[in-house]
Amino acid sequence: MLTQPNKELLASLIDGEVLYHNAPCGYLSFLPNGNIIKVNRTLLLWLGYQEQEIVGHHIHILFSKGGQIHFEMFFQPLIAVNQEVKELSYTILKKDGTPLSTLLSASVLKNNVGETLAINVVITDISYRKSYEDELLRAKKRSEGEKRRLQFLADLIPEIIWTTDETGNIDYVNKRFSQYFNEVSFEAIPSEVLSKVHPEDRRLLIRHHLESIKSLNDLNVEVRLETTTGKYEWHLIKASRFTDEEGFDNKWFGSCTNIDFHVLALKKKDEFINIACHELKTPVTSLKASLQLLDRLKSQPDNKMLPQLIERAGKNATKIHLLIDDLLNVSQMSEGHLQLNKSVVDVYEFISDCTANINQDGYHITIKSKGRLEAQFDSARIEQVVVNFINNAIKYAPESKEIEIHLDIVDDQVKISVQDFGPGIPADKLDFLFQRYYRADNPGTNYTGLGLGLYICSEIIKRHEGKIGVESQIGIGSKFWFTLPLAK
Repeated sequence: MLTQPNKELLASLIDGEVLYHNAPCGYLSFLPNGNIIKVNRTLLLWLGYQEQEIVGHHIHILFSKGGQIHFEMFFQPLIAVNQEVKELSYTILKKDGTPLSTLLSASVLKNNVGETLAINVVITDISYRKSYEDELLRAKKRSEGEKRRLQFLADLIPEIIWTTDETGNIDYVNKRFSQYFNEVSFEAIPSEVLSKVHPEDRRLLIRHHLESIKSLNDLNVEVRLETTTGKYEWHLIKASRFTDEEGFDNKWFGSCTNIDFHVLALKKKDEFINIACHELKTPVTSLKASLQLLDRLKSQPDNKMLPQLIERAGKNATKIHLLIDDLLNVSQMSEGHLQLNKSVVDVYEFISDCTANINQDGYHITIKSKGRLEAQFDSARIEQVVVNFINNAIKYAPESKEIEIHLDIVDDQVKISVQDFGPGIPADKLDFLFQRYYRADNPGTNYTGLGLGLYICSEIIKRHEGKIGVESQIGIGSKFWFTLPLAK
């Protein structure tokens, strides 16, 4: 085995010397014992060495400790067995110690009898490629991290979220989707979704979906979906097509939002408008009829019908005034403009004054109080609450002529209760009595009103930092109550 280069070997290495030294890649040759015998200028320029600083030294000079071990454990066995290696990744150390990312390819140079004379190595600088690969890897990690964050956000929100490919096949769903439509494969999702859609809305959803896929326009449709309790609720299904700047990745992003409360609120609003029109129309019509009769009788001042017509007109005008007051009160409360003028008030005297203004023949109102109580509140607003409670007792319990008002102290607050002994209110309606527009109509009854009275009472008490509630038993009666802070 050769340990020193001979003239014939050196002569074989200098063919194309100019091309060799100015090649765009690095070249070096080393003996089987690892000593470098030749290196081109390109590699010297990359590494910052002079030729005499590297020729004659072992090839280990180019590697770190880890690189030297890898060279001994992998490079040399591979070159011995295969007589060549291709594109092994190595980090070569420059003279100043900075790393250079490279790929090493090598082949064995032999003599006529098969003895290894030298190993020729081609070194490719992949710094830019390595930097590009590292940047791609970082970009991939950032993309995966962003994807995980978006999926976390999608799982956190209450809406149902999904994505599809350009043909409409679902390729992602969030947790809310899986909870609502069960854990099924992507292929089974369309049939699972359709099974939850109200039968009357299925064709509508399918038609809008196919039209969106065909026209590439947004999907926007309202359908009823079956909930886990078996009840159908209104949902808004939306989807939009996403295309990147190059026009690729034509995915669809979709959402499904429960809008049942909104739809029912609009329905209640429409019902309220109809009720309000009816409630206003009745006294207005009666008032108009009274005025027409008065107009005919204006030349007969002694006519016996005049007082009755005037009284009837006054009552209808009062009804209209009360209805308008309710509407204005609700508007003020919705906008937060309800003003309170609080003062310290003797509660017993206040309730006595309230009941004195209620003139209903045959009814007996009893006030039961535990001593002298003082509270701080807006007298006009609280009178509105008390009068509403008493009028409701008269209205909904007409057969019960006894009404009791109890004044108590509960947890540093005055509790005022209005109790009737009428038919009572069904338990399933108690939770809704203080909601806006709610009217506790019963079969066989013909109660009038906008369904705003108790809602207004509730808002007034809330603004006084008090509580309001109702207790009722069928056949025994109802007790409406509220609390107010005691005067300090």
